[in-house]
Amino acid sequence: MDTDSAKVRLGAVGIVAVSLFLALFARLWFLQGIERQEFEAASVSNRLRVIQTEGPRGRILDRNGRVIVDNRTTIVVTLDREPLREQVSGLDERDPEDLEKIREELSEEFESTAAALTSLSIPTTAEDIWERYTDKRYSPQEPVPVAEDVGEEVEQYFMERTADYPGVLVERRTVREYPYGSLAAHLLGYVGEINDEELLARGAEVPGSDEEPATTTTLPGQEPKPYEAGDSIGKTGVERAYEQDLRAVPGERTIEVNARGEMLDVVSDTPPVPGEDVWLTIDIDQQALAEAALAEKIESIRGGRTSDGMDIEAPQGSVVITDPETGEVRAMASYPTYDPRLIVNGIPTALWEYYQDPANGLPLNNWAMQGGYAPGSTFKPITALAGMQSGFIGPGNETFYDQGVYELQNCSGGKCEFQNAGRARLGSVDLTRSLTVSSDVYYYWIAENLWLGRGAYGETPIQDTAEQFGLGSSTGIELPGELSGRIPTPQNRREAYEANPEAFLTGDWYTGDNLNTAIGQGDVLVTPLQLANAYATLGNGGTVMRPHVAFQTTRAIDATQPPGEEGNYEVVRTIEPEELGSVEMTPDQYGKLFQGLLGVTQDPGGTASSVWAANPTAWPFAGKTGTAQVRDKADTSVFAGWGPAVPGQAPEYAIAVIIPESGFGSDVAAPLTFEILTPISEGRVDPVCPLVEPERSECEQDKAAAYERLAAATAAGGDEGDTAPGTEEP
Repeated sequence: MDTDSAKVRLGAVGIVAVSLFLALFARLWFLQGIERQEFEAASVSNRLRVIQTEGPRGRILDRNGRVIVDNRTTIVVTLDREPLREQVSGLDERDPEDLEKIREELSEEFESTAAALTSLSIPTTAEDIWERYTDKRYSPQEPVPVAEDVGEEVEQYFMERTADYPGVLVERRTVREYPYGSLAAHLLGYVGEINDEELLARGAEVPGSDEEPATTTTLPGQEPKPYEAGDSIGKTGVERAYEQDLRAVPGERTIEVNARGEMLDVVSDTPPVPGEDVWLTIDIDQQALAEAALAEKIESIRGGRTSDGMDIEAPQGSVVITDPETGEVRAMASYPTYDPRLIVNGIPTALWEYYQDPANGLPLNNWAMQGGYAPGSTFKPITALAGMQSGFIGPGNETFYDQGVYELQNCSGGKCEFQNAGRARLGSVDLTRSLTVSSDVYYYWIAENLWLGRGAYGETPIQDTAEQFGLGSSTGIELPGELSGRIPTPQNRREAYEANPEAFLTGDWYTGDNLNTAIGQGDVLVTPLQLANAYATLGNGGTVMRPHVAFQTTRAIDATQPPGEEGNYEVVRTIEPEELGSVEMTPDQYGKLFQGLLGVTQDPGGTASSVWAANPTAWPFAGKTGTAQVRDKADTSVFAGWGPAVPGQAPEYAIAVIIPESGFGSDVAAPLTFEILTPISEGRVDPVCPLVEPERSECEQDKAAAYERLAAATAAGGDEGDTAPGTEEP
C-alpha cells in the first residue's frame, strides 16, 4: 500500500516536472522564434535616437530689400535635465521642503558649474543656476540655459571636460538678430518658446496631455510645418502673422548610441529647409523718421501744460502712414517701445513686470492698432457725408449760422445746450467751411435733425456711413491683436445695458448721444490704424483697402549673398492689394469734403493753416485736426489726412497721429504730422544705418560721401544729378 502511494506521488512529480520543462521549452521557442524580430526591432530602437534639427528662420526685409530681422549663431551653456530627470521632474508641483531637498541633492553639480563659469569670466553662483532650473520660462523637455552668448573659449573648456561636468552641454543656437535695434519692434514682433496651446493649435501633441491636436489649416500650396515642445514660434507682429512662411522645415538626424546614451554614429541626416524671407511694405527710413519724431514730440511736451491749463501726461502715442491706393502700411510707430534684442533668450521676470506696469506705458502694446481713442473732429467728414447721403444736407439746406452755441429743439430737461470750443462764433458756414474751421455747432445741427427725422433719413445714418469706412470693426490687417474700435448705436447701447445694468445709468439713446457721436466723442472709439485707413479711403475717392504690412515672400538663391539683392531670390508668394468695399458718394459730395479738408491746411481760417502756412510743403495736404475731451485729463490730440491733395492726382500717403492727454490737435498732432510728412514729400528722408558691423560703417561712409557731393554741388550752383541721402530711387 505504501509502495503504491509512493509510486503515485513520484508519478505526479514527474508529470509536473515534464510540464514545467515543456512550458519552458515552449516559452523559449516563442521568444526565439515568434518574438525574435520584435526584440531585434526594440533593440535597434533602443540604440537609435531621432533628433529634430531646426533650420534657419526666414529673414524679414523692408520694401527696399534691407534686412531688418536676421539670424545669428550664439553659443549657450546649458544643463541637460535628462541625467537628473527624476530629481527635477514636477518642480512646479513640489512643496518648499521638497524643493529644498532637491536643491541640496543638486548643489554639488551647481557649485562646480558655477565655479567653472566664474573662472571663465562669467560671474555665476549656484543660486543663479537654481533660479534658472526653477524658471517657468524653460521647457521641462529642454536643457536649461545658464549662460548665453559665451565665447568659443568657454565652449572649448567644457567640451574638453565632459566627464567633470555631467549634464553640462554647450550648444550653438540660432537666435534672432535686429540690425536696426528697436526700430519697428511692435510691427515686427518677437519669437519665443512654443507653449502647449500653440502646440495643439499647430497639430502637435503635448507631452503628458490627452488633448487632441487641432487640424491645421494653411494657405493653398503650403504644407503644415511640424512642431514639438521646445521649438520657437512667432508670438506677436509679423513674426506671428507670417509664422508659416518664416518657419523652416525641420531636419531629422538619426544617431546610434550605446548603453550609456553616448553617440556612436550618425545613421542618417536630413538637413532642414530654411524658412522663407518676408518683404514688408515698410520703408525703414520712413519708419525711423516717424518713430524719432513721435518720441521727441512726446518727451518734449510731457510734464508741461496745455493751452487750456491741463497737465500733459502723454503716456503713449502712435503714427500710422499708409498708401491710399494699395493699403500698404509704410510706417507704424508706437510709443513707448521696447528693444527686442533684450528678449531673444526669453523675457526675464523683472523686465516682464516692467513691461506690464501701466505706469511705464505698457511698451509691448502696439498702440497704433491696440489703442482705442475718441477721434474728435476727425470724425466730422463721416457725419458730413451721412448728412448728404441721407438727403438732409443738399440744395437749399446746406448753410447754418454758427453762434457758438447750439440749443436742442423742444428740450425739456437734461443737457439742452451744446457749444463750440471756447464758445467761438463762426458765423454762416456751409458744409465745406464747417470742415475747414471745425464748427461743432454745424454738426450738432446735422445730428439732431438726423435723429429727430430718423423715419425719413434712416435709423442710424451716421453710424451707417462710419461702417462704410470700416470703423467699428477690424480693418483686416494680418497682424494679430487688432482692436475693433466702437461706433455706438441705440441697439448696442441697449444690448450693453441689458447685459450689465449696473454698469450703465440707462439703456436708452438720446438726442445728446447723437450729437456727441457726430463730433467723434461719447462712446466713439477708433484705432490710429482705422483712422488712417478711413482717410486713405477719403483720399483715393472712396475705395476701402485692406491694410497690409507685407507684399511678398521669397527664397534666397545664394545664401552667401544679401537676400534682398536683385537676382538673388525667387518669389514664393505675392500678397496682392485687396479691396474691401466702397463708400457711396457723388462727385459733388466728394468735392465738398475734399475742399473742406484741403482748407484745414491751406485756407487762412483752417485749424492747421498756421502749421502749413509757415512751412509750405512740396505738395498740398488735406486733413483734419481733432481734439477729443477726456474727463479730468488733458485732451487727446489727433490729426488725420492725405497728400498730395490735388484733384485728379492719386495720393501717395495717408496718415493718422494720435497722442492722448496732450492737448489740442492743432497744437500737437498737426505739427507732428508736418514734421514727418515734409521730408517724405520732398524726398529727403535721412537714411538710417544698421547697428551691426560691417554694415554700419559702410552705411555711414555712403552717407558722408553723399553729403559731400551735395555740398559740392550746392557750392557750384546745383546739379540735377546730385541728391541728398535718402532721395535716391531704390
